[in-house]
Order: sequence, then C-alpha cells, then structure tokens
Amino acid sequence: MATMSAFAIPSAPGSRHPKPTLEDRLVARMLARSLDRELARGVSARASGAHAARAAQLTTGRMRSALADRLDRLVEQAQRPESRFRVTVVPCREHVRAANVVIRAIAARLRSGETVDALAIARLRTLLSDPSGPCYTPERDGQLMVALHDISRLLDPPSHNL
Repeated sequence: MATMSAFAIPSAPGSRHPKPTLEDRLVARMLARSLDRELARGVSARASGAHAARAAQLTTGRMRSALADRLDRLVEQAQRPESRFRVTVVPCREHVRAANVVIRAIAARLRSGETVDALAIARLRTLLSDPSGPCYTPERDGQLMVALHDISRLLDPPSHNL
C-alpha cells in the first residue's frame, strides 16, 4: 500500500470525499511534489481532500499549457548543441530525439480541450522533474519511450482506451 502525506486525511473506504476545502487546496499547493508522486503511483484522488485538490489542480488548462510548453522546451534543449557551461540538468539528447513524435503528440493532447486524467499529468510531471529519470539519464535506454507511451495511453479518454 502506498504511503500518504502527513497532512492527507484518508476517506473511509468506498466513501466519496466531499469537494476540497480551501485548506485542502492550500495543503495541495504546499505538498504538490509529494502529492504528485503519490498520484503518479496510483493513490486515488479520493484518498483525501488534499489529493482531490491536487488532482483538480493538475488538470487545469493552465497546468496543461505549462506542461505542454515544458515538453516543447525539452525537445528544443535536445536539439541545441551541447554547451560546456551547464547550470541546469539537460535532457538525454538521444532519448528525447527518439521520442520526439510521442512528446509532440502529448503536448498537442495537453493543449486540446479534451478531458485528461490526473494520473497521466502526475506521471508526466514526475517524469519531467526527476533528474535521475529516463529523460535525463543516458543509461536508461528505452525507458523514456515506455514512460511516454504509458502517459499517452492514460491521457486518452476512456472511450479511446477500449
């Protein structure tokens, strides 16, 4: 069983958690990374008010647009010549170039007006923010493509997943 954040108050099994309160939304912002990791691992948005609030935050148009822009920057970084002076972690150029079509498709899907699943967004945010993950580590051959295909599948509406 996945662990939950210290501020997350679990719901009774089978119960529907009420609409997130202002406190839930504030906690969700403060614990965004932790809640993102939990949601990405499959913890239900109904696990607590903070989880529900974070899931709602993840699926906003603003968040989706920001993630699509981040994917565009990832592709651009992979196309630039390597610099001797790096201040930030750079993506694994080969892996990102190989996944270019899938990355661009995910960015387009995020910019569409269609509904997206918070699980997919949480997994994408976790993937993009992990400097030791497949986006940035050359030793993880093939894992970026697998992760992106999984995210792409989760982004599709349920009727497309049949």
